[in-house]
Amino acid sequence: MDHFSGEIKPSKNSIDPQRKRLGDSLIAAGHISPEQLQFALETQATSGRRLGDILHAQAQLRPLDYYQTLAKHFDLPFIELTKTKVRKGCLDKADRNLYARQLLIPVTVFEGRFTVATADPSPSMFEFIKSKWGANTDIKVTSKFDIFWTLQETFNEDYTHEILNELYTKNPQMSARQAFSKNQRIILFGILITLIGMFFINPTVAAIFINSFMTFATTIVLIFKVVLSVSGVLVPAKQRGLPIELDEKTLPIYTILIPLYRESEITLTHLTTHLQTIDYPSDLLDIKMVVEGDDHETIEIIKSLALPSFFEIVRVPPSELRTKPKACNYALKFARGEFVTIYDAEDKPELDQLKLALIAYRDGGDDLACVQCELNYYNAHENWLTRMFAMEYTFWFDLILPAMNNFKFPIPLGGTSNHFRLDTMEEMQAWDPYNVTEDADLGIRIYRLGNKTTVIPSTTWEEATSRLIPWIKQRTRWIKGYMQTYLIHLRNPSKLYREFGFMKLLSFHLFVGGNVFAHLVNLILFLIFLISLTIGFEKSRILFPPLVLEFALFNLVAGNLLLMFLHVMAISRRKMKMKRMAIYILTVPGYWLLHSIASYRALYQLFVKPHYWDKTDHGVSRFLQSDGKSDHVDS
Repeated sequence: MDHFSGEIKPSKNSIDPQRKRLGDSLIAAGHISPEQLQFALETQATSGRRLGDILHAQAQLRPLDYYQTLAKHFDLPFIELTKTKVRKGCLDKADRNLYARQLLIPVTVFEGRFTVATADPSPSMFEFIKSKWGANTDIKVTSKFDIFWTLQETFNEDYTHEILNELYTKNPQMSARQAFSKNQRIILFGILITLIGMFFINPTVAAIFINSFMTFATTIVLIFKVVLSVSGVLVPAKQRGLPIELDEKTLPIYTILIPLYRESEITLTHLTTHLQTIDYPSDLLDIKMVVEGDDHETIEIIKSLALPSFFEIVRVPPSELRTKPKACNYALKFARGEFVTIYDAEDKPELDQLKLALIAYRDGGDDLACVQCELNYYNAHENWLTRMFAMEYTFWFDLILPAMNNFKFPIPLGGTSNHFRLDTMEEMQAWDPYNVTEDADLGIRIYRLGNKTTVIPSTTWEEATSRLIPWIKQRTRWIKGYMQTYLIHLRNPSKLYREFGFMKLLSFHLFVGGNVFAHLVNLILFLIFLISLTIGFEKSRILFPPLVLEFALFNLVAGNLLLMFLHVMAISRRKMKMKRMAIYILTVPGYWLLHSIASYRALYQLFVKPHYWDKTDHGVSRFLQSDGKSDHVDS
């Protein structure tokens, strides 16, 4: 329904049928040109969407100009809520979501008569307001920003308490607020005492037992990876670039959350420029720039970009916990889309990604809870570290995840470019604010609730961390989050088995717990191998019986060779330039040793500061610092 269409009984807030169109009002006020109006009318004719929304988004009107003209068009007063204090008692805490989703808010009440401000005036809105607050309600027009600002000013404490405690209150066993449960602490203490006792009684037997366990366990994890990789190769690659068949008239509003913290101007410029070219109607986009309330520098940079109206700044109230999931949970309170996705500051999603996600939902069934897109790096060839990062992600998203998707195993999500239904997120209490790899945890929770995830062939290009220390910090956070996720979902093993069954439970152990274990053990086995090489293999048999030594060598030599070969298959599948990547395949073992270093740092943090978020700096790549050109791995 258009802002000026429809018929209601004449009243102070009704529309005069002779009133000129909203577009004409905007032209008369000098805010748009006749050409802009004509283009918007053509868009409206093919899409059936509201002209005011189209003009507001496409013509890039200043919000104040648009809403003041809208008020005059309806012969209603305009009110700036940033300058007018909302009277206490008008706002009902239980209606917070209604205010945010419907873009309306009661501002005063006198002798039972309300004044309600709306940023979305229309006949249907007037009828709704009067049915809720009474036939004598006075209606005014305000801006969308003013409504959100008022809600945050009024309910910030409530919002903060809710996003920090909602999951923990409703389902404490699923929350990482406590790193270890009581039973897990007892078990860990018991294992530690047992190992100390074994070394005290017979150090040689204890060393043989531990080495044997590490070696055989690592072998099982390696075999699991090989099975998944081979299966991933056999899964037919989904075709890219197919025609998108969607009815433009039925497209929903799509919310995009972009968590930001201390971002550079070049990063934000590239991000917002790219998102303005995305293949989706701009008047149906609800892009939230989610910023910590005290990150004034980032807020000022966003303001200086003079972004279109479908970009909004959401200020997250500062609190002791500063994590990405906490910020996203807060922004979710103001989301207006039927669907929601999340992009990081450095992301560059393929332009048709939102529509491809909608097609996946259309064809995926009612139990489809998440659509995960592929991730890779536009600065893949910047240096050794970025090349290894790109190969790892290609191996992960082009081989491993398609295989897990094919086997219907639970999929730990990537940190970005996963698409959800908003109501599904609300049912699951969204992300766990205490989990520093909230995406992996959410992927497991989706499966535990009887839903599924699918992976689609749409890539989001990111900036690979190109410096060693930031890479270690970033990988520390990821591995620590996997540790949290593994511990959380093992709090009730019997329940997990009932929900997963044997094969899914096995995949969870090997993929989530097994990966962490392999990284921790890798460094130990490598050091033992070097010691054995130094003192001689015969003397090392004291700690390594023949069979154990053979498996250790298999893990170190044959295993790494096999993983290198699988990486070759992965980059060949994506058609990366082999001449630019092949030589680096030989250095995969060194790259995995870096994972081991990060794993021990993560283990330390798990006990000392489990919720600490190591921030990754963006915008440091020379591809952004120079001309912004990408260097895709498949270019």
